[in-house]
Amino acid sequence: MSLYRKGDYVSQYTLEWCVGASLQMTLNMTTDETRTSRASQRQLWQMAQARSNSPFGGANPRGWTATLNDLGIGPYVLVSIPDLDEALRVAATAIRRTKRPVGLVMWRGRHAWVMSGFESVGDPASDPDATITGVRVLDPLYPRGSTVWGRSPKPDSLVTPETLAKQFVVRDRGRVDLGVPPGYLMVLPTDASGPAPAA
Repeated sequence: MSLYRKGDYVSQYTLEWCVGASLQMTLNMTTDETRTSRASQRQLWQMAQARSNSPFGGANPRGWTATLNDLGIGPYVLVSIPDLDEALRVAATAIRRTKRPVGLVMWRGRHAWVMSGFESVGDPASDPDATITGVRVLDPLYPRGSTVWGRSPKPDSLVTPETLAKQFVVRDRGRVDLGVPPGYLMVLPTDASGPAPAA
């Protein structure tokens, strides 16, 4: 399953605006609008920054989540799940039920990607034992990548959980308290069909 359509991908215009670009891509996949401009990305990043309450002046996952909700495409919640396989099952289930993408908090909390789809053995929306075999991702840093964390996959690439795990790693408490325990952090769409996962 993939929510991605041609034209949905947006690269971040600055090294700081990964959340802004991720917000643009989410809006592109969930609305009839296409937002790709630098001005739009700056505005969305500033919205997330203003909602982050970060002493370092950045846009963090709390601000990312709040901005999605304030833009009217939620509800979204910030969750932390200690096990990678379970995190991917929860993400895939959310995509199946809501038809909205998932935000992935990468690099121990330093970067934002968007999960646009997945492949699985079994349907995660109805089978609690479904296995996620591939994850479709959008890294706004593509094609630049990181000298520390590795190359950025092409937009809407299908990567294995093992490949994803090289950059999608557990975030500990870090320098900013996000109000969730250490784990794999995701900005997760929710719906009325069931309770949100425990944070």
